Amino acid sequence: MSYFEEVTQKARELAATAAEKAREAADSAKISAAIISEKRELDKNYRAIGQWYACENTGEVPEAIADVIAAVRASQEKIAELQTRREAAESEEAAAQTEGKVCPVCGKISDSKFCPHCGAPMGE
Repeated sequence: MSYFEEVTQKARELAATAAEKAREAADSAKISAAIISEKRELDKNYRAIGQWYACENTGEVPEAIADVIAAVRASQEKIAELQTRREAAESEEAAAQTEGKVCPVCGKISDSKFCPHCGAPMGE
């Protein structure tokens, strides 16, 4: 066998080895992606179970999770309080918008000389 044939043969072997390693790496990446996907699905199901449990068990709960359930209840109460405050603020804002002049350009209501929304003069 000549020198060039040997070099060609070695190059083919190296190319075949590289191709095999690339296939193995791609397979490994696909498996890793599948594992990540399944872990996300598992986390989603755990959250659903926890949410169901917290909603269904309004009475006594096992001591091991009593702190977690108490934190859930506190968060629910805080959300309800914040929603009430937001609704009150929106009502106040709507009431304030009924006072003033209507902007001839954008239609917003303001009691200033220039519209705070578009900058147009409010007129007399």
